[in-house]
Amino acid sequence: MKSVKKNERKHFALFIAHLSLEKLFKALYVEKFGEIPPFKHDLYMLALKCEMDLNEDIIAELKITNEYNLQTRYPEYKESFYKKYTFDFVSNELNRINKLRQWVLNTINNMQ
Repeated sequence: MKSVKKNERKHFALFIAHLSLEKLFKALYVEKFGEIPPFKHDLYMLALKCEMDLNEDIIAELKITNEYNLQTRYPEYKESFYKKYTFDFVSNELNRINKLRQWVLNTINNMQ
């Protein structure tokens, strides 16, 4: 969080949060189906493939989180990203994404 506070790596923090959620969905997929997960980064699509119980709020949250995969990877998105997102915004988003992570982790843990 120190780097995020200094405004140095806020884009990276959200990218890693997206990546960690993506990896959890892929772990859930392997656990459920015993197969290699899809080679996709779309969290909503991965949740569907995992046959998760999705409501409109979760779908919206997954779609918002998907944006951090694009906005933080490609130079044409980064400049607007830096201007748009404050430390408070990033902190709130990290907290929101962490709740999604816990939801997927709980699903995985309940399978075992």
